Amino acid sequence: MPMFLRPAAALLLTSALLSPPAFAQDKTPAPDSGLDAALFYQLLIGEMEAQRGELGTAYQVLLDAARRTGDEGLYRRAINLALQARAGSEALSAARDWRSQLGTLAAQQHVVRLAVALGRLEDAAEPLLDWLQLTPDTVQRAALLAALPQLFQNMPERHRPLDAMEPLLAAQRDLASAQPERRALAAGLIAALAQHAGNEVLALNQLRQSGQEWPEGALPAWQALELMRANPDAENLVLPQLAQSTPLRGAYARALARSQRAAQARQQFELLLAAEPEQAAHQYALAALQLDLREPKAALAAADAYLARLPAEGQVEQRRAARLLRVQALTQMRDWSTALAELDALTEPEAREDVAFRRASIEARRGQLDAARQRLRELPGDSPEQRERRLLLEIQVLRDAGQWPLAFELLTKALVDDPTNVDLLYEHAMGAERLGQFEQMEQQLRRVIELQPRHHHAHNALGYSLAERNLRLPEARTLIEKALELGGYDPFLVDSLGWLAFREGRLDEAERWLRWAHQARPDAEIAAHLAELLLRRGQQDEARAIADQAQQREPDNSLLRATRRRLGL
Repeated sequence: MPMFLRPAAALLLTSALLSPPAFAQDKTPAPDSGLDAALFYQLLIGEMEAQRGELGTAYQVLLDAARRTGDEGLYRRAINLALQARAGSEALSAARDWRSQLGTLAAQQHVVRLAVALGRLEDAAEPLLDWLQLTPDTVQRAALLAALPQLFQNMPERHRPLDAMEPLLAAQRDLASAQPERRALAAGLIAALAQHAGNEVLALNQLRQSGQEWPEGALPAWQALELMRANPDAENLVLPQLAQSTPLRGAYARALARSQRAAQARQQFELLLAAEPEQAAHQYALAALQLDLREPKAALAAADAYLARLPAEGQVEQRRAARLLRVQALTQMRDWSTALAELDALTEPEAREDVAFRRASIEARRGQLDAARQRLRELPGDSPEQRERRLLLEIQVLRDAGQWPLAFELLTKALVDDPTNVDLLYEHAMGAERLGQFEQMEQQLRRVIELQPRHHHAHNALGYSLAERNLRLPEARTLIEKALELGGYDPFLVDSLGWLAFREGRLDEAERWLRWAHQARPDAEIAAHLAELLLRRGQQDEARAIADQAQQREPDNSLLRATRRRLGL
């Protein structure tokens, strides 16, 4: 018997004292609550013991009552008393009794959370599987599995939950007498734990096995949405399911957009809009993606269609966001006067920063550089975060206007006062690269990686720069592969890998990755790389067509123009 507990008489209790039943309003006899005089007084004694600080006695009384009555409220009360007494093992014991007797979802959840908190992960495996099985909705199951990192966030090592639970879950997965659904869920749970541990290969294998165990289940496809950013092969589990599930297609489209795969995301939102024309949000997503893809006329039409669907009253934030999309589309079209008129109409205080930035961007492109910079410097706020925000907005405006030396000078001054600011260091490195100061660029990027080892953009930028200059290619591969490990299969990162393979002379690998990146996002610089590769392989017509399409979207892209001149395209 635990040291903190004192012997107590066996008492039969219910939660009725804490939640007394309302008086009946008709003559129908109420069901027997099990509350008699002895029960009432014993419950009173138990609560009085808790108030006196005799938590051990109160715990034992309430737990005995919970076991005899099957009252979930009493189980919760007993667990809370044990936790109040800092007796975690007793709290877990009560939760396990609750699970054994009732097997409810709440019981499974309490066992899992307590076992994890106590580091007894072996005790959490089967209750976690039961929790998953008692959650009937596929989307909710996927959300539960995606939230596992939060459950284990205080674990000292990422792989520990997988190591502790995989053998027990594998036994459930391989249990011939178990239902196919349970075997499939066990495999899916192993997959989620493997992904949390960074073992994407095991995760994908388990998702495939989950689908084999229970072919009619859709959970592997939903889980693959989380995995495909780290392992592109996981996407093959999603694609066959899209036609059968509009919600899955919506989640897939959003996952593509988060991964910067704008062209493929746009295609999915077009299909969603055709299937659900009443969903205005699809129209807004299309407008944003078309802007990202430098298709301003289509974006403008989509933004107008979205605005037309909004009710005349309310939805102020949505209306403001759509009007800002219109401004961006008009800016890309170089229709400065109409864009400025749109900005004049955006008078809400919440839009002040966006309006100032968009107006300054137009002014800078029209040669009114001093006015543009002054406009941003006059934005309110004096906190360090607000000052940095104003600085970064000004730098962006200068870059958009082609004023790279001015942006670099501004960043150099800012770093004097804040030399360890990772954002400023990274931007400064990008400016140095643009100005041909490669030694300083490399120094700054290494400093970023030192300060923030998981900064995948810094790993990628340094690796790409080495590949672009055909220097230290093994080191470049290490850096780019690390960027992919940290940042996932973003088209820009994949483009770096493809361009590195091109520099290494691995033309088949280069073509595979560059085509993948271009299909996901036909950015001008990705197109320039793919065109150069195709020209090297003798595919001149396709190379020219890709370069022509890219120049139509981004006529001012300097890398694309230089590549075309150099290659005679």
